[in-house]
Amino acid sequence: MTDHHPQKLTFLGLTIAGFGLLIAHWLISGDTMGFFLILFLFCMTMLRWRIPQTRYSSVADVLVCMFFAPIFLPLALFGAMYYGMYFAAAAVIYVLFTVDIYIGVTSLFAAGIGLLLRLWELEREKRLTHRDSDASRYYELESLQASLMNATAQVERMTAISERARISREIHDNAGHEIVAALISLQTARNLFYGVDDDILELYDTALGRLDSGMNKIRESVHNLSSVTALGVEALKENCERFPKKVQFSSFGDTRHVPIHVWNVLESCLNEGLTNTTKHALPTFIKVELDTTPHIVRLCIENDGAPTEKKRIGTGLRNLRHRLVATGGSLAIAPGETFRLVCVVPVAPK
Repeated sequence: MTDHHPQKLTFLGLTIAGFGLLIAHWLISGDTMGFFLILFLFCMTMLRWRIPQTRYSSVADVLVCMFFAPIFLPLALFGAMYYGMYFAAAAVIYVLFTVDIYIGVTSLFAAGIGLLLRLWELEREKRLTHRDSDASRYYELESLQASLMNATAQVERMTAISERARISREIHDNAGHEIVAALISLQTARNLFYGVDDDILELYDTALGRLDSGMNKIRESVHNLSSVTALGVEALKENCERFPKKVQFSSFGDTRHVPIHVWNVLESCLNEGLTNTTKHALPTFIKVELDTTPHIVRLCIENDGAPTEKKRIGTGLRNLRHRLVATGGSLAIAPGETFRLVCVVPVAPK
């Protein structure tokens, strides 16, 4: 046996005991037919043990015993009830009214034992199903928790990068330009000084040199603050360009007011959509569209290579749906001639 659980061990033990009683009856009676019936029942039992799909053949055991040797019927009914062939219990009525009350009661008792084992087995399978379902939900929640923790860390990283990029732009576009303009003005004014004491000019030149050195340090700091990591639309575009297959990417609308956490969710949507395309499709084209309005951002990943049969949503998409719902968004899957994964995320207006 492959599964040594109590129900099957009990069934095996009772079946062996039943065969022992039948063999003893055959040895005492000396009936030649009994030998062939015992051999037949043994072969059918072994067949069902090796090939579970043949359990319906237990009805054949019942019919053979009904018409050739009702004394063997209890064992056949025991097996039939255990395998769920409940309609075979009608043989008990046949025996009770046509053959012998002793055989009928014995058959009824054997059928009852088989039914109890069957119900025990069903209860065990039900508990195993619940256990597997609970385990599946537990691991799914663990996966979701890990995904959310990774997303939080990524949002923090992207926020820091975005803030550094903003500070770099502010220094470069505002303070940097003003200081450069002042430096150029002072350098120009240097040529207008005539008859000024040399000590004063030396101090002036020293100040210009320090200002120029400070400007160079500001340039270096701005360069170091500038992010080498793409953000927003650029990050989505880079992901599409790095994908092994050619991806047509297009973006519409003003994305300047989209928060960092929304970009993080959209990047996860894109990565999950492209990953699923690799796993489950052989597309000739992949198209990614990003539509941004003052209130929502819509990301659509479309391909023409998805299988036509409907498949169960995987853990990755379920976790992604949970994240989108947590941000007030939604995830839609539209199979058809082309397969589309649509993520919609709300954004706060400017």
